[in-house]
Amino acid sequence: MRHPTSSAMLRLYGRGTAGRAVVRRMVNRFEGGEIYSDTLRDIFRQYHRVDVGAYTHGGCFVPHAFGPGTTIGRYTSIARSAFAATLDHPTHLKGMHGFFFNPELGLTDAERHYSPLEIGSDVWLGHNSVISASVSTIGHGAVIGAGAVVFKDVPPYAVVVGNPGRVVRYRCEPETIAELLAERWWERDVTDLGRDLDAFSEPFAPARDAGVQHLRSS
Repeated sequence: MRHPTSSAMLRLYGRGTAGRAVVRRMVNRFEGGEIYSDTLRDIFRQYHRVDVGAYTHGGCFVPHAFGPGTTIGRYTSIARSAFAATLDHPTHLKGMHGFFFNPELGLTDAERHYSPLEIGSDVWLGHNSVISASVSTIGHGAVIGAGAVVFKDVPPYAVVVGNPGRVVRYRCEPETIAELLAERWWERDVTDLGRDLDAFSEPFAPARDAGVQHLRSS
């Protein structure tokens, strides 16, 4: 959804940081909130280098909570306290202070290299979860539990908890995961999915231990 003032709001956001929070609130009000707002997605794509898919909502729209180079799929739910780094302090340098690697502080012209991060569709990132810069992929349908600190890529439909984060189970059996990944229901519009709403309200059987072991070894 885009309001007739969309282009003006986008330009206004680019003029500086002082009024950016106000612009975001206005855009949300005009376009039905962050679940539906196309202009909010334009803002984060252009000014924060965070590409957010349709119907995704939450902490991905908190500036600087997700680093530049992050791509997030559709229908993903993110706690407002979640954080994903795409840049670490350089431990290989003599000094780790921003003076020595951040050109915005005026003492170096070194280029900052952000690591790309791809978060899938239908993902849930819980309260205070942290995705480190060593992670490149969070698979479709994955769950990152509250307080988890993730250092490795997460397979589709895995449930990750703890610090360091570890896969404790999968949301469903391998056969069901394969079917969901092939179906790619998240590519459909929500108005289309509404016709099959009962299918999304019915639970599927959780993965057996054998299924978890099979996926871990694949």
